Amino acid sequence: MSRVFDVLTMGRSSIDLYAHQIGVPMTEVTSFDAYVGGCPTNIAVGTRRLGLRSALLTAVGEDEVGDFILNFLNRETINTRFIPRKPGHRTSAVLMSIQPPDKFPLTFYRDNCADRELTIQDVNRAPIGDASMLVLTGTGLSHEPSRSATMHAAAGGRAASTRVIVDVDYRPDQWPDRQTFATEVQELLRHAHLAVGTEEEITAASDGTTDIEAAVATILDCGIEALILKRGAAGSAVFTRNGSRTDVAPFPVEVLNVLGAGDAFASGFIYGLRQGWTLQRAARVGNATGAIIVTRHGCANFMPTWPDVEAFVAARGGWLWESVA
Repeated sequence: MSRVFDVLTMGRSSIDLYAHQIGVPMTEVTSFDAYVGGCPTNIAVGTRRLGLRSALLTAVGEDEVGDFILNFLNRETINTRFIPRKPGHRTSAVLMSIQPPDKFPLTFYRDNCADRELTIQDVNRAPIGDASMLVLTGTGLSHEPSRSATMHAAAGGRAASTRVIVDVDYRPDQWPDRQTFATEVQELLRHAHLAVGTEEEITAASDGTTDIEAAVATILDCGIEALILKRGAAGSAVFTRNGSRTDVAPFPVEVLNVLGAGDAFASGFIYGLRQGWTLQRAARVGNATGAIIVTRHGCANFMPTWPDVEAFVAARGGWLWESVA
């Protein structure tokens, strides 16, 4: 069945202020570069740049930061007509210093933020039934009314035969405790077809084990068809409900900034799914898009196009569907 949009993403958006100076702590930063961020916002941009028809359901305040985000999204030709502005609430912000290879501390400013105010009514105005895929995130469950709105969207996606993908997106500082996060995410996963997450996110969502195999089993028991584990420099792995595991090889690169790698991975993975490729081949595309973004300064503003991906893979002498163990 043909639909208007390939993908609709839902959840947080922000202005991302990234330290212009590389390799120094926040106390020594003197200037910032302003970008657009937030997991579902990054994925909307990432999939659009790869050529998919993407729409975004987030919320911004009636402020200039909201103008900044909407202006960028419109330039990227993301469909933004379902994005409400929330009077009395501010558009979210994130600050980060960049200290490769392994220090990328984030500070979130999400008190009274607009995207937490997404409602069931906002969801009802969004094109869930007109999208082939719906991407939801764990952070969308952290506060009301966005928690109820996210659950409502998941149920609506299922009812409309829209493929529901959950990006686990665990941000500990947005939750009172890990148990609450696990309870809410597992409830969301009962409406989903697929889940994507890192080892930290999957173990947090399982709440009770640090063993990744046991955590994966807990997540699969929620009823999803498959879990795609993002493993950073080790690539990714695809776990299916029938008990199979496939490791998907990475593309080694020199890391500048890891923030946004998971969202770039999800963008490439979703692109592969929309081409009708296997989960494993789609994950290989995700490995490529994730590897590209960690060599760049920011997230949404630096998402690769499909020609970028082809050139990146060709320069490494391989095809996207090779090296799938």
